[in-house]
Amino acid sequence: MTSVEISRTLVKSPPELWSELQGDRLTEAVDGRITESSEPERTLAWAGRGASGTVRLESSSWGTKVTLTAEIEEQVADVGLWERMRGMQPPPPRAPEVERRLEALLDELGQAHKQPFTRD
Repeated sequence: MTSVEISRTLVKSPPELWSELQGDRLTEAVDGRITESSEPERTLAWAGRGASGTVRLESSSWGTKVTLTAEIEEQVADVGLWERMRGMQPPPPRAPEVERRLEALLDELGQAHKQPFTRD
């Protein structure tokens, strides 16, 4: 198994990030489902196609530190002995795709979603 860990401090409160992650954001990003919430408003576990992991929220001085981890199942035995002898290659690893999706999730979470107050 390959593991990936990405963390970033976002200028949002833990409850605000928690509500965004409890919605469809996390499940769409990992193409899976939330499996467990062991520590409410702090830790979520998820499982997706070929990977599983956690989201951890920790208060920080300027916002919230979000740490995403993933354990990625690699396809080891998809190509048999005869196929290898004929030069066939196993499928590419999934780690770069999962890492890209987790980075995109952090980018999306870091963006402002509400319009600031304006005076007319």
